[in-house]
Amino acid sequence: MRGLLICHSNSQALARLCIRPCASFTQSRGVHDSYLPSGRGGRSSFSGVVATVFGPTGFIGLSVVNHLAAIGSSLLLPYRGTFERVQRHKLMSDLGQMQVREMFNSNASDDRVRELIQHSNVVVNLIGSTKPYRFYTMEEVNVTWPTRLAQLVAEKNDGTRLIHLSRLNCHSEVARKHSEILKQNFEAEQKLKEIYPESTIVRCSNVHGRYDKFTLFWLSPRWVSLGMLGSQPLMYDGGESTVIQPVCVSDVAEGVARLARHPDAPGQTFEFVGPDRFTLNDFLEYVYDCLGRDYYPGNSLGSMDRKDSNILQQVVQTYMDYYFWKMDKPRIRPRFLDRITRENSARGMWMTRDFFNMMQTTDITTGAPGLLELGISPVAYEESGFDSLGVAQHANFLIRKRDNIIRKVNEEPQPMPTVQHLIE
Repeated sequence: MRGLLICHSNSQALARLCIRPCASFTQSRGVHDSYLPSGRGGRSSFSGVVATVFGPTGFIGLSVVNHLAAIGSSLLLPYRGTFERVQRHKLMSDLGQMQVREMFNSNASDDRVRELIQHSNVVVNLIGSTKPYRFYTMEEVNVTWPTRLAQLVAEKNDGTRLIHLSRLNCHSEVARKHSEILKQNFEAEQKLKEIYPESTIVRCSNVHGRYDKFTLFWLSPRWVSLGMLGSQPLMYDGGESTVIQPVCVSDVAEGVARLARHPDAPGQTFEFVGPDRFTLNDFLEYVYDCLGRDYYPGNSLGSMDRKDSNILQQVVQTYMDYYFWKMDKPRIRPRFLDRITRENSARGMWMTRDFFNMMQTTDITTGAPGLLELGISPVAYEESGFDSLGVAQHANFLIRKRDNIIRKVNEEPQPMPTVQHLIE
């Protein structure tokens, strides 16, 4: 009996020793438990992504928020303006998974931005501008703001992912000479890589979708006032020298959502383009034919570099210089008169020289990873063009014939990268 008691007491001491925490066997997690994914996937689960999306009310921001919410992400959406701008966003996420913060703009203080990103492990920057705003310049939006955001994300020093949306062709030195927008985007990319090397850069070609700027720009009724110059709409070389590769907004949004969780995304540059390449002239001929509008192409403007221009083309170029100067340059008259005579009339800043040249720059990729490496098959414009064409036509449906397709460019395919770890 004594031996049994001794064994029993030893077993109790051993049990207490096993229950007692030991420093050498203590397990510590690299992340907090609130960041661990849970659920079966979908909007009612949690993907482990806590994202702050800057620019959620824009054209691309609306789709990005929808795709992030679809995988069960916790979202924080800063916005400017009234609550109606983000009211429809609340339907995209599950209850309690989305927060909105009002009264935010790119001139917000650093403390305000720190408050918005302090609990996030993913920061998405979709803020950009193609023309100067009323209270801040285009450089402050495209260069200064991404630089500030990268510095604040780098201050956290906790591995937060920064996804920055840029524009395709900004790497081309020739394209940057003709468009200040591409120049500012490239400058922002260089500063982001210098300040925060783990930043993920996403270069997009012209994005099409519902209420997109690309399609509605070429279908704008204001081209009628410029039809006297010999073509409608007005294009360099009649649109024959410009090869475009537009991408669908849903593909871009899905790609951003996958980059938020991909283990190899930090520090890389991605290029999102569409599956087909065609000239701008063939694209506009297809679009105008689908809408039943008259299309009058012509080479009345000459080339973008203005080489070998005849006398008539030089006259048109001089008139366009005056046309752009009339919209870009500030005036001496009071502000309310300036708004009446310029912004709310045919002279409004609907098109600047930088934007006009950027829309007619040939899309050139550098071989960086794209949608295919992320497992996304880009959608052709013929299959998804109704979203933008239906808005331009103010119609609920469009009838497209089976043989009504856009002529593709007969050229050698550009080399696609082979990134095995991205496919896996």
